[in-house]
Amino acid sequence: MSLAPLRPALYNSAMCRWPSPTKSVASDNPSFEPYLRQIQGLGFALWMALLPTSNGSVSADDGTADIPRQQAMQASSPYVGSAMAVLATLQQAAVLPPEGTRDADRVIQAVIQLQSAFSKGTDPSIQEFARRALADKYGERTATSLERFRTSGWTADVLEALADAELKAQPDEREQLAIGLGQFNLSVNDFRRFMQLVREGRSALTAQGLTFEEVYTHHRNTMPGAAR
Repeated sequence: MSLAPLRPALYNSAMCRWPSPTKSVASDNPSFEPYLRQIQGLGFALWMALLPTSNGSVSADDGTADIPRQQAMQASSPYVGSAMAVLATLQQAAVLPPEGTRDADRVIQAVIQLQSAFSKGTDPSIQEFARRALADKYGERTATSLERFRTSGWTADVLEALADAELKAQPDEREQLAIGLGQFNLSVNDFRRFMQLVREGRSALTAQGLTFEEVYTHHRNTMPGAAR
């Protein structure tokens, strides 16, 4: 799924709906703010990609918002905000492909769909991979981290745990994920590429004297669905 066709029509709508991210943590990158505006423009497209389409029309006959669709939007908001925060974090680290390219669209799809695959998917290999990744990195925090992820979408600890686990995984372990990823129109290579971006982003931010967690958390707090 490419979100490129949705960008022009949705840009102004997204700018009006959601708050503008504040200045990023210790970011002096002059190209960062324009890309954040692009992420805002993608926000509504991200919401549309995550929103169930089986609830009927967007508006009721009396002109008010359709209640099931409104509830679905509220439920999707944390996942939209988390996806946007991932993109903002990787952009601050300067590891994303050029905006508007096919590679960039593929990264956007991976951010959205991998979040769904690991947080909502039922494939046992996917869920076991996530559980072991968190257990290896955080031990007793595993259950809490998984619950937060399933409720609110991407978190820094889940992203870093999956990235470390993917790097250490044997080829047969990765291939076991193929069926579950395929259910979300993803391949093992999509997973590997996204995890590589997370690792590259973490290294780049560390070189700036920052941690992946603090930068991601900062961006997450400026996006839709953030805890208040």
